[in-house]
Amino acid sequence: MRIERTNRSGAAARTLTRAGASALGIGVIAVLALAGCAQADTAGSQTGGSVSTSSPEESDTTSPSPSPSASEDGKLPEAADMEIAAGNSGRGLPPGLEGSTDSTVGVAWSPEPGLLYVVTNGSSSCPTFAEPQATIGSGGKSGGVAAADGVLTVTFVPAEDGICTMDFVPTTTVVEVPAESDTGQPVPVQLDDKGKVELQPRSADGEPGPVAWLDS
Repeated sequence: MRIERTNRSGAAARTLTRAGASALGIGVIAVLALAGCAQADTAGSQTGGSVSTSSPEESDTTSPSPSPSASEDGKLPEAADMEIAAGNSGRGLPPGLEGSTDSTVGVAWSPEPGLLYVVTNGSSSCPTFAEPQATIGSGGKSGGVAAADGVLTVTFVPAEDGICTMDFVPTTTVVEVPAESDTGQPVPVQLDDKGKVELQPRSADGEPGPVAWLDS
């Protein structure tokens, strides 16, 4: 009887031992699995795997374009900064020119051969521009001038209709003349239908000449 109980007890102990070993093995596996998941989560955080991305609405939003500059708005550059080339116009007076508060138009030689500065005084919102080329002997609107007289004729671009400010500022246009006109001698200039002036030569090469202002 004792032997049988002993055998049963031994069998039960072996069974419990096996069950305990199995439970221990399962527990170890679970611990290892949890540790692996923790390492994966840590790696994902370190490599940016868990960083959230912006929504399509946020990524499609762009900053507004910069506002246009002054030149793109159609405003004139300063005459002191404009290139001395036929047809260019600028607000104000180029370097070396003296203005007038009594006359509406004047003309002077530019520093570049064959080019004039034509200055008109008037409204800054409705400036008057000269045509880019002068002619010899074509005459003004008020009367003919023979080519033999050697008179330079400058014409003006027709004014546009509109509301103009009541200020009085200069606008300068660069005008090309025929090559035979720039001789270093005084030259008569017909300023469209406004009148005639005597244009004086430059005092030195590379410098502008004095402004011949039309009497008001």
